[in-house]
Amino acid sequence: MERDTLVTLLGAEAGDVYVACRDALRAGCDFQIFDGTVPIGNLVTIYRRRERHTRTRGIRTLGFVQAVNRLASAEGPGEVLLGQVGGTETAWFFQLFLTPEGSRVVACLGVDQARGEAARP
Repeated sequence: MERDTLVTLLGAEAGDVYVACRDALRAGCDFQIFDGTVPIGNLVTIYRRRERHTRTRGIRTLGFVQAVNRLASAEGPGEVLLGQVGGTETAWFFQLFLTPEGSRVVACLGVDQARGEAARP
């Protein structure tokens, strides 16, 4: 997937996490969309646990609870593509969940790399 395509897909969604992720891409942050799909049911279980972990550790997040809720209520084939934006050199790491054909962002969440202040939903 091309950077501009992903920027456009993120622009179709409303919310701070989508804007922040789009801005990170525009600023030149690394990104990757992984090959193959993953069952949504597995991801909901994993990311509910990860959300609890970030909250109990006081790690700031963007859109984490909303992303898990969107995954849990996702319609369609029951699988998503995974992607990520950012890296160790960036302030935020973004996890992306896209439709199997990569035509729409199902959910996006951000995790603060500084591991500082209290988490926020």
